[in-house]
Amino acid sequence: MYNAPILKKAVEVIKLIVKEQKPLGVTDIARFLSISKSTTFGILKSLEEEAFLVKDPSSKKYSTGSALFELSKKILRTTDVVVTARPYLERLLEAVDETVFLGIREDEAVKLIDILEPQKEFKISSSLGTHMSLVAGVVGKIFLSAMNNEGVVDLLSQKGLRRYTENSIVDIEQLLGEIELTRTRGYAVDLEEYMKGVRAVGALVYSGHFPVAGVWVVGLTNSLSDEKLPRVIDQVKTTAEQISVSLSPFLSGKAGSREK
Repeated sequence: MYNAPILKKAVEVIKLIVKEQKPLGVTDIARFLSISKSTTFGILKSLEEEAFLVKDPSSKKYSTGSALFELSKKILRTTDVVVTARPYLERLLEAVDETVFLGIREDEAVKLIDILEPQKEFKISSSLGTHMSLVAGVVGKIFLSAMNNEGVVDLLSQKGLRRYTENSIVDIEQLLGEIELTRTRGYAVDLEEYMKGVRAVGALVYSGHFPVAGVWVVGLTNSLSDEKLPRVIDQVKTTAEQISVSLSPFLSGKAGSREK
């Protein structure tokens, strides 16, 4: 079968940037893939025009664009994500005894697609299908961490940052710092930023390095205490990683090999 060389190189560029999970410049990409800088520049320009990549105007480096996120959602149906994630979410619920949420991004909001609640009197509740703000609390930190800073700033410039509690982050630079921490640590924490008296821990779920969903745990502050928080962080991060491993085969058409 004929395989267009330039198409193959474009795919290699995308795979490299997704794998590295950090912005890369023309020189870096050309060196990594042993492609001339002129060819690399042409590929990057085309991918940028189609929104598969975005270019930071200050650093001149490229990172994943909105088209890749939309493509990952089309590849993985919501039912695939829920069915695959459910056993891991059940284990997470048992381990932390707090409400567990699974959500996907829909435009400029996050939709709740699965909710597991603990069997105790005082807990956080919500309804399936509820849409949450993309720029608030733990949900905002994890989903915005999949975007580059330029895209985050553009989005926040349009939507603004609302003060929900006295702990809410309303400064863009401060939020960018939190988002960078999220990228580095692989999880985010919300300490009464979205709701007073409520804490949350969340992490992104990937499929083949594409962000497809988020998983987060929410509890009352007196339950999700300082002593309990580190254990919940470990559990949430591990759960997101396990779901990611199980979802990844969908991109290669090997769903039957999913981990159980």
